[in-house]
Amino acid sequence: MLSLSSVATFTAVKQIELWLFRALWLILPFTAGPLFADALDNTERPFQLGVSLALWGAWAAMLIGSMVPRTQTLTLLRVMVPLAFVAAIRASFAADSTTAIVIGLIGAGAAAVIGLSGAVGDAFADGSSYGDERRFLLRTPGPLMVGPIQLVWLAIAAGATIGPLFLLAQQWIIGGIALVLGWALAYFAVPVLHRLSDRWLVFVPRGIVVHDKTALREPQLFQTDTVAAFGPAPKDTDLEDLSLNGLGLALRAELKEPTKIILNAQERDTEEVNLTEIDGFIVSPNRPGQVIAEANERGFEIA
Repeated sequence: MLSLSSVATFTAVKQIELWLFRALWLILPFTAGPLFADALDNTERPFQLGVSLALWGAWAAMLIGSMVPRTQTLTLLRVMVPLAFVAAIRASFAADSTTAIVIGLIGAGAAAVIGLSGAVGDAFADGSSYGDERRFLLRTPGPLMVGPIQLVWLAIAAGATIGPLFLLAQQWIIGGIALVLGWALAYFAVPVLHRLSDRWLVFVPRGIVVHDKTALREPQLFQTDTVAAFGPAPKDTDLEDLSLNGLGLALRAELKEPTKIILNAQERDTEEVNLTEIDGFIVSPNRPGQVIAEANERGFEIA
């Protein structure tokens, strides 16, 4: 049985990793900055100045975002942090200084590893909490991890940057076309990525809420006294899979009596509502250990 001290430990780890990411991002101009400067050294002055300003702007935006952890800034983090690492890799091919390459890749890579960790993700998701509630980020559905989500990120990153880079290189026609098409593509791709930041398991005073419009048409509350057991899900369970085949350890909530929910399989613009009766459900949070500890503290029967 997990105790209250487990909750405190998990919370401390979350805060430590969040502040570690902030520190790594804060010093990024000193770790990866020389790498970008070396890579841009032989480029034309307008291109060098434009890219430098863009890098400083992106760094400042993410630094401010890290100080205001919310689901919106979590999406910003999921775009900017891997983009910084990819940019560092690209810069390493144009740089001459081995020292700058090694330090720059380590600095950007460390920021990416910590920034994309489950603890930091939970910190950003829980930053949108209010009152006596705790939000825990849910893992990305398994099928999206094998290509679709990477393509969405690429559409945002490439769509937002390729056009301006061509324009800075004075390739006006192709740059203008790439700018219009790329920014339009990024505009439609950002909400898709943000939807993954908006998927949580939420503990509230009355019980637990599954807030996931990928799986459910509307957030669903399960009151504490209606949950018979909460804990790790066995492989052979036949409970409703609200994790959408999420990877990692899944958790189950067995209900004392059947409950009707509205799955997101139906179209939202239809008037007909199809209710699905379930005896329980499965979810896949980023950090299942902390979720179990929180459930134990709030009076759920852990089994």
